[in-house]
Parts: sequence; structure tokens; C-alpha cells
Amino acid sequence: MKKIAVISADIINSSKFEEHAFIDTMHVLEEPAGNYLVNRGEPVLSSRGDSFQLMTTDVQKSFYKAIFLKSYFKRKQIGLKSEKGQEAIDIRISLAVGLSKTIPEDIGKSMEEPFVLSGRALDQMKKKKQTFIITTSHEEYNKELELSCAFLDNIFDSWTLAQAEVIYYLVQGFKQTEIASQLNLSQPSVSSRIQLARWSLIEKMNDRFLEIIEKL
Repeated sequence: MKKIAVISADIINSSKFEEHAFIDTMHVLEEPAGNYLVNRGEPVLSSRGDSFQLMTTDVQKSFYKAIFLKSYFKRKQIGLKSEKGQEAIDIRISLAVGLSKTIPEDIGKSMEEPFVLSGRALDQMKKKKQTFIITTSHEEYNKELELSCAFLDNIFDSWTLAQAEVIYYLVQGFKQTEIASQLNLSQPSVSSRIQLARWSLIEKMNDRFLEIIEKL
């Protein structure tokens, strides 16, 4: 048995966006998925229209990979169908950690525990009006994680495009000076955006997440 993490996700209100802009956004996802989200030798990202699923054996980095996805989309604006202008795009993310007997070649057909947990939680998120959830096979941990994720949702909702863009680079391991160079900003500006995005709280959540998955 091997511990793995599965992320299931779908775009919120995808039907309101212009089709070509939406497709381009999903297509670009393949690039970061190849160099950050999915390790070499792991099954590739499985995409189905406005939803997708991925898995990783790098469980300790799975929370930050989910944050990466959140920031990847939150930093984007794409055209609307019904009116002129653009609107920020957002995503629901269901992260599940559990044991798997095998590493499936086709993650879209796997019935191993983490895939079931992740997919089931994603289905329930619309009713609960959540955009981020973490699930394990341990019910007591799930209660704690659900409450923590409710606070995270509030943080994500408050992100501006500029803040999400900084988090997008920060979560990948870029230093503040490197982010400043990448975005043509001053280092103090980057630091300010990081603070406003409540990165210190996200780090604390990751610390607790690591403690929990170590006990599974």
C-alpha cells in the first residue's frame, strides 16, 4: 500500500465564459502540470472539459500543489459570453490523501480510496458552497480539516489578481527577489502582496496538514 494524494477540480460557472478563452485557460494548465503538479513517471493530468483530476505520490507537497492550482486560476481574467469585459476565473478543489494498492495508469478509472474520497467530496462542494476541501479516511481529522478549509476559502475569496499572481510564484519556491524580477516589481511590493494574501496562515495550515498525513 502506498500513500498518495488526489486532486479533483472543476471550474466554477464555466458556462459564463467565452469558449475559446476558457479552452485556452485549460490548455495552459498542461504546462505547469508537467513541471510542478505531476512528477516524472506519475499518471498525466486527466481532463474532462471544465474539470480535471491528478494524483501525486509526493503527498507532502500536495497541499501546496492545491494552493498552486488555486492561485493559477485566481490570477486570470477571461472574457464573458453575455457581456463585454472580463471576469476572474475560480476553481473548486478537492484534495484527498489515502492509501492505494497500485499507482493506476489511467487515473480517470481508478476506484482506489483517495480517488473515491476526492471525487465524492468535489460532488458535495456545490451544496456546501465550498471551493476548497481536504479529505482523508479519518473522520475526526476530516472535521478539523473542513473547518480549516472554511477559513481558507475566506482567504482565497479576498485575493486580488495581483496577490494570486505572487502566490503562484511563491508556492513554487521562488524567492521574493525572483518574483519581483519576474513581475517587474520592487521587493517591498512583493512582500506587501504576500502579507495581504495571508501567506503566513497558509503556511501554518500546511504545517498542520503535514502533521495529519503523517499519522494516516
